[in-house]
Amino acid sequence: MLRSAALVVLSFAFAPVAISAPLAINCTGNWAKTIESLEPQPEGPATLSAIRCLPLPQSGYPVSLSPDGSKIFSFHSIEGLWIGGLNRSDANHTFPGRVLSSVFSDKTVPFEWLADSSEVIGVKRNSNRGGFALGPLQPYLFTNDGRQTRLPALSHPNGPLDEIFWIGGSGLAFATFGTKGAYYKPEHEDLNPTISLVDAKVGQILEDVETAAISGLPSYKNLTGISSRVDKSGRARVLTAWLPNTWLLWDQGESPRILPIHNKTARASYTLSMDGTKVLIMGNLSATGLICEFHNPCPTPTPQSGMIAELRDVSSGRLVWSIMGTAKQFSNSDLPAISPDDQYALITMPGDHEDIGLVSMTDGSVLQRFRMPGWGSLTLGFSSDSKQAWITGGATMAIFNIGPQK
Repeated sequence: MLRSAALVVLSFAFAPVAISAPLAINCTGNWAKTIESLEPQPEGPATLSAIRCLPLPQSGYPVSLSPDGSKIFSFHSIEGLWIGGLNRSDANHTFPGRVLSSVFSDKTVPFEWLADSSEVIGVKRNSNRGGFALGPLQPYLFTNDGRQTRLPALSHPNGPLDEIFWIGGSGLAFATFGTKGAYYKPEHEDLNPTISLVDAKVGQILEDVETAAISGLPSYKNLTGISSRVDKSGRARVLTAWLPNTWLLWDQGESPRILPIHNKTARASYTLSMDGTKVLIMGNLSATGLICEFHNPCPTPTPQSGMIAELRDVSSGRLVWSIMGTAKQFSNSDLPAISPDDQYALITMPGDHEDIGLVSMTDGSVLQRFRMPGWGSLTLGFSSDSKQAWITGGATMAIFNIGPQK
């Protein structure tokens, strides 16, 4: 899974560019206007350090940076998994094979860096030419030099392993069994959809529960989001969102329970705070109107006002703060990122145009903004020491230094 805080000391990888004038690394052409548009305004904690062009074989797909900041992977459900370094001379390898991303987000991918940056943990699946599954997901480890290691199979009497969402870079995961029968050839009926916490490295199901046994929980088909953290004792906390307006919390060692969170945003993008006590929810605020493909000129979008982002207490659902605004263009919220010290967040912000904002997690104040680049599918993140932040999109990465709040 792409994780906003799975990075360690990016300054090791980017130390040569941590100077006053931002640089374009491994990029050709004139990047002056892009650099200018990415400089956060007004003056504040974040300053642009560098832009780095990445050696991806295909751009436009979500990119995940390794915890030590030295490698990246990119995944597409048809093209497969690519793992490589930040420079074209670094070792890289493509692992072809079809694996569906989550049905609710193409950025929630079934791959994650291990905490030591040595390998990517993920899955493979036998599929037909149309992409339909011929068998369950099978966990694997992958490296940028082409090695792949098959892990023990995860099996359950209620059905095949159908989805997996990694937690914390150790092999721990939230997994589902018997939930995607319509995506198989031949199709099969899912009689007892089951959610579980698993240790994929050893092939062990740690805890499981049939969704029908959770009072008030909608059909599994209504699952629209997931975020997770691992506490200091190594226990997982998983927050899932289900339509309509149902939020389920599962703390490892306890029974899953529905929370009094009231947020009706359809397919909300959200992220748990690092301590797992708060959840940052995006509002998917967008202008409305016709989107024209063949008519010119297209009618001007109708602005819409409302919630851009809000922070809620997980257990009580209490609103801590919210950011309101007006979207004048068509937009969609990207997955937000929270710094490991729980001091800052990076969020996408609609307005006259789309921006990215650096937000205080204390009170929701927008400290700085910069123009969202048109690089393709964006991901946002922070280093584990909270001293740097990054965005990736297409085959480009922007790195920001985070200093004391001014």
